[in-house]
Amino acid sequence: MRKILILVLALPVFGFAQTPEKWIQKPVEQWPPIALVNEVLYKNGDRYEDPTITYAASGFLLDTGKDTLAVTAKHILWVARNKASKRVMINDQLKTWKMYPKHHPADSVVIDRLMNEDSTEKLWDGFDNGVLQRDWLVFSTKSVSPKIQPVRMREKAVSVGENVYLTGNPYRFQQTLTAKGTVVKTEGPVFYVQFEGAGMDTVFLGGASGSPMIDTNGRLVGIYSNGRTDAETGRRVNVINSTAYLKKILAGDKPLNVNRKPVSVYLDSLLQTIPVEKALPVFDRFLKNESLYYTYELTYFNHDNLIKSGEKLIESSRKAEAVPYFEYFVAKYDYHVYLLSLAKALLQINQKPEAISRLEKELKKERMDPYVKAELQKFLTEVRRTE
Repeated sequence: MRKILILVLALPVFGFAQTPEKWIQKPVEQWPPIALVNEVLYKNGDRYEDPTITYAASGFLLDTGKDTLAVTAKHILWVARNKASKRVMINDQLKTWKMYPKHHPADSVVIDRLMNEDSTEKLWDGFDNGVLQRDWLVFSTKSVSPKIQPVRMREKAVSVGENVYLTGNPYRFQQTLTAKGTVVKTEGPVFYVQFEGAGMDTVFLGGASGSPMIDTNGRLVGIYSNGRTDAETGRRVNVINSTAYLKKILAGDKPLNVNRKPVSVYLDSLLQTIPVEKALPVFDRFLKNESLYYTYELTYFNHDNLIKSGEKLIESSRKAEAVPYFEYFVAKYDYHVYLLSLAKALLQINQKPEAISRLEKELKKERMDPYVKAELQKFLTEVRRTE
């Protein structure tokens, strides 16, 4: 979506079949229509948060072996938004929701009911927001065009180095985009993909949200959620929700929408018992334990909470420990708010020259976001005034 976020119970019917689908053995340009767009209208007249868009991102059909369901990303409700509701609830307020291949509305899917509607699930719940943790909307359908190709789900999770495909409808592309990529990292219920092709490591894929991610056999392995810049490599990667949550929906699991714990909860518990120099290596090992990604929110960090944990050190008798604390996060995430916090920590222990030096060094970097540059420059000016 234009302004949002540039920023996976085994079911017997979903056995991991190695036999490739017939259509995926053809050249990409000969694949049947798979990727769809969302056309949404609520009873109160609400449609899209951004009036310049003509559809709300991407979607697809899922063949469960019993039913044909319609699927898209949950955060589409931020775009195709019913302003009267702040919850994942649309069934009673929805007038029509159709999906169809881009530019071909006659070949449509008419959705029936949202299967994972939840009156307790907030559409926005801060940085630990569960919508992105569970980025799937699954609908029953009233009617389905026979011209659209549903996909079937693979049971086995993806592995690093595996080839996958996205087929979806980013706004900037006139036609459906099908891109081949490689799984570069897994984090519990999500995985990351880098796409092949010139410019695909920098291109913004707003509108691709809700696109199916399929393996080389044509089986569904995830759903496109969003893109981000990898803090370790500096390259753009694409965040894909695995089918773990989808399987819970289909199995009728309850409760379905429990947010994972903020990572700051764990770090705070460490800092209460051991000094920063010992806590940070333990925290670093914690971050690398993939099994914890199902319990703690480690994909979408609440940076504000982590900054507050460091500020608690400044407010206590542990001011000097705040410096290595923020140094760690500056090095790990290259996020300017950590640098500002580091400068403030240095000022607290009378190291103003070092604080100024760090800010000046950062401001010399090329291709800095104008907003970030202005914020850093403003703080540097304030620090110099006190000299």
